[in-house]
Amino acid sequence: MESIVIVGAGHSGGKAAQALRKHGFAGKIALVGSEAHPPYDRPPLSKAVLLGKKPTEACFFKPVQWYEENGIDLFLGRTVERIDRPEKLICLDDGQELRYGRLLLATGARPNELRVPGGKLDGVSQLRTTLDAALILPWLSKGRHLIVVGAGFIGLEVAAAASELGCAVTVLEAAPSALMRSLPERITHLLIDTHKEHGVDVRFGVHVASIEGNGKVSAVGLTNREVLPCDAVVYGIGVTPNTALAEEAGLTVRNGILVGPDLRTTDDDIFACGDACVFWSPLYQREIRLESWKNAEDQADVAARGLMGESVAYSPVPWFWSNQYDVSLQVAGMPTLGANIVERPIGGGRLFFSLAHNGELVGVSAPLRHTRCRL
Repeated sequence: MESIVIVGAGHSGGKAAQALRKHGFAGKIALVGSEAHPPYDRPPLSKAVLLGKKPTEACFFKPVQWYEENGIDLFLGRTVERIDRPEKLICLDDGQELRYGRLLLATGARPNELRVPGGKLDGVSQLRTTLDAALILPWLSKGRHLIVVGAGFIGLEVAAAASELGCAVTVLEAAPSALMRSLPERITHLLIDTHKEHGVDVRFGVHVASIEGNGKVSAVGLTNREVLPCDAVVYGIGVTPNTALAEEAGLTVRNGILVGPDLRTTDDDIFACGDACVFWSPLYQREIRLESWKNAEDQADVAARGLMGESVAYSPVPWFWSNQYDVSLQVAGMPTLGANIVERPIGGGRLFFSLAHNGELVGVSAPLRHTRCRL
């Protein structure tokens, strides 16, 4: 039986390895990841982990022993230098080669860097990995001032956690509103109002010029020449899909690794899943790339079955969530494609239905308080 190699030991790659065994694949599986840890759940990092409610080890999907017991070879702390498609092998950073019958690219995405003077000072970090979370956690103590750059989901979740832990928090966003790629302004205003109720200073239309400090951050300088003193900076200014490996191998890349309905790339023996791939959505009649836990989870299963020779089409309704304070924001579909919003009350909150010009439902948003209701 041919071997399967999975490049990327993040959420989607890790779940794909599990799905292969669950669906009965008995051949060799190799899982290659750049981090030293086995695959783990990322969403808790900006929520339960920062709040001290969950250790990073509890985020691992499976212990290392599970992979050994299930015949999955882990290559952790390793990166893939290139794919040799004619020979059907991948070359690792130490020169080792792994031969594959079929290959899965679950290369994920990387956070965009804060490219300003002082961006590498101590006390400045992104939040993507367990190492990032461990670095940030000690910064979030009562009385300290945290500046968050970026009012996306990661930035706002970090701001909420820091505020709950007693930090003074300032959020800086270059755009005129928060979460502009994900939610209509009417809904983001409600979320931002919640932050302001908790004392968070949220500023829009501001741009960071520099990070000030002598070895360690002490302030953030804005382009309007205002200087904001602080003890730490966490930034979340979007991500970029990791497509270089696929592109260098000659696969089609268009804002992500292009895949068909069964997540097969332009090479019949290579599949892709997770944050790195872009696919055609029959529901929305456009190519989309989703950066969400749900997408990573569901695509992993479809990709595993495709690697085993099944033909399963992936046609999802996008779904994601964010927990901030006592608000559970749940979103289904793509609300920003709507032209009109219809609001309806629901226990613990409100439902916002995003409708296209023809009245077709394209998304639902639900900022819910104190409820277990789920879309």
